[in-house]
Amino acid sequence: MISKDDVKRIARLSYLDISENELEKFQKDFSDILDYVNQLKELEVANVSETANISFTENVFRKDEEKIFNNCEELKNLWPHRRENYLEVKKILYNEDN
Repeated sequence: MISKDDVKRIARLSYLDISENELEKFQKDFSDILDYVNQLKELEVANVSETANISFTENVFRKDEEKIFNNCEELKNLWPHRRENYLEVKKILYNEDN
């Protein structure tokens, strides 16, 4: 089992504030994690192929299609909110008075 001093050192290196009451809990948790890693080390994986993704999904995005506009007016007509000859966008800059 990992020692309380090791838990304190890990906490210090991780900038964690662990109270004396939590030391035993973390001592057990860290030991359980290390025991699990040691179990994984015992597995025979020499004949297992490397896998980067097990979901077998393919790209579901649509193909980008280029559309050429002959003039700016065509493009501006696609904009949902216009006022006179300006395109309206949501306000992104704020000050304390607004």
